[in-house]
Amino acid sequence: MALVLTLVALVGFVLHLPALKYKFVWDDNQLIVNNRLLAESKPGEIFSRGYWAGTAEAEEGPVAAYYRPVTTLSFWLDLKAAGLNPFYFHLVNIILGAGAGVLVALIIWELLHSAVWALLGGIIFVTHPAHIESVAFVSGRTDLLATVFIGVAGFALLRSFRKRNWQWWFLVPFGFALGVLSKETAILFPLLVAISPLLVQCRAHRLYWLLVLVLVIIATGYLFLRGAVFNQMLPVPTGLRALDLMNIVNTFGFYIRMFFVPFEHRAKIPIDPAFFRLSSLSVWALLFLISIPLAGLRPRFRICLWGYFWTIIFLLPVTNIFPIGPQAAERLLFLPSAGLVALVIILLSRLLVAHHLVRAVVGGCLAVVAVLFGLDTRNRLPVWRDEISLFSAMVREAPNSASAYANLAGAILRAQPDSAIKLYNRAILLDQGFTRAHINIAILYSEKGDFRRAIHHLRLADELEPNSIRVQNNLGYAFLLSGQVDSAVSAFARALDLDSSAPEPRLGLALAFGLAGRADACGSMFARLLKINPGWADSAKAVIAQLRLGCPSQAGSQERARLINRLGTICFVLGDTAEAVSYYQEALGLDSLCVSALYNLAIINLALGDSTAARRLINQAVKIRPDLRELRELRVRLR
Repeated sequence: MALVLTLVALVGFVLHLPALKYKFVWDDNQLIVNNRLLAESKPGEIFSRGYWAGTAEAEEGPVAAYYRPVTTLSFWLDLKAAGLNPFYFHLVNIILGAGAGVLVALIIWELLHSAVWALLGGIIFVTHPAHIESVAFVSGRTDLLATVFIGVAGFALLRSFRKRNWQWWFLVPFGFALGVLSKETAILFPLLVAISPLLVQCRAHRLYWLLVLVLVIIATGYLFLRGAVFNQMLPVPTGLRALDLMNIVNTFGFYIRMFFVPFEHRAKIPIDPAFFRLSSLSVWALLFLISIPLAGLRPRFRICLWGYFWTIIFLLPVTNIFPIGPQAAERLLFLPSAGLVALVIILLSRLLVAHHLVRAVVGGCLAVVAVLFGLDTRNRLPVWRDEISLFSAMVREAPNSASAYANLAGAILRAQPDSAIKLYNRAILLDQGFTRAHINIAILYSEKGDFRRAIHHLRLADELEPNSIRVQNNLGYAFLLSGQVDSAVSAFARALDLDSSAPEPRLGLALAFGLAGRADACGSMFARLLKINPGWADSAKAVIAQLRLGCPSQAGSQERARLINRLGTICFVLGDTAEAVSYYQEALGLDSLCVSALYNLAIINLALGDSTAARRLINQAVKIRPDLRELRELRVRLR
């Protein structure tokens, strides 16, 4: 068995080695790369927040209520160990994937007591093409960790039966607790433990009920912990209709078909109306649900029911009984397929048990299948190399999915903004209620200076999500960059009404006050913002530079000079005197009669101790506007 486990681990590790060169993709960027909250967290804080905390998805959609602190903690540990180096994250995933294969082999060993069949089962598991996403996608670690921990618990349980040693029970609650904290789909494991003595045909220890009770307590504690974090123990749907039940059956059948026919890959599986009516997928589900219990009526096949119930209890939570986001995903098969592999191996190993030649042929066929699986895995693996290859595959494999086009647009928008705009328009054509696409295309239009289209898309997004801080914030910046300062102030104020602690709209409001000539209000807003994080000064300067570049060339020189002068005042409020002087001088170059710029330069020169230059500037300003009291008072001070 030591040799068997080593071979399984080596095959799983070597097969996925190319993934070590891959980048962060898709959800990795939100969950890890751009998640400041994760980087700044302490380990204990991770258990008090949701899985998507610190990301744009934290309060949106069905994924908002995911609670997976052990997975998040593993990302945190990776960050501390290697920073944002994707090599290390992928290495951990590959090791976990190989470890899951080892545990599947151990489970089959405990069920059959055969090293040969354990080897075949472990190899089938680590080479299975449907498992590529879980291993090559860093965020697929949720399924890897859940499978490893539940695999440890399942192995310990079966070993306790075979060895008749209750001390193995201590590993079962440990594995279950870590598994359910890695992914919520492990929540039904106590049910499998409760019926396992019947399934493996052994007499349970008289204290076995204590083990089941401990697992039920852990499951209940997990639900209460979720309730404390989300104010909701489970994402319970509003009601189950006949249409929903058909969707559940078809999704279940889809995963069964995916396991037995895994060569048709789809990186994106959007919600499909076909899942809501009778189809061939329903036949797959019914065949599986009915045929295995019928086989279990024969004593020599009865032990396969353990893998059967493993499959069902871990597949049901991802069949849209609860909303999970996508219709289905390859990575969601990872944990259930451990039971499917065990089930298939048991059935084949006990097929025509007296005919050794037949069993040898069956074993040889399984070896050939494992080779075919491995070849398909190596062929499919490069899809996860980077975001362009991944999202291009999504568009190719799901041409009617709006999010596939939006994801590809997001991957190329910096290098090919015009192509990204076309992709976002395609996404909107497929789904006019796609808020994220409206927001992102608006940002691109803003960067191109087409504020009319940008504001149009943001107003549509506002109709779709009237209480979205993100929409209001982007709308505010679009108004700001287009010169509609009053509208910008209104949008930023609305965003702050929704969340008074949000820094982005506070920054925008400060800039809008500066452009409106309300220097005192601008300074007050910046003082509060920079007190929280001085780094926002750099963000403010970046927006100021963008406003400078976006200054409309068709505007008159006086109007442009007034805008440049106010940008200088914002720089002065931020404490960048040199940049402020540069802007004031530029304003005077556009309009030598710009009194505000003359006055501001005079104030700066006076502060720097150059009273001669200040006097010259203020005298020039008084000649232009002798009626202004501020100018006359400053000239008196300089005499």
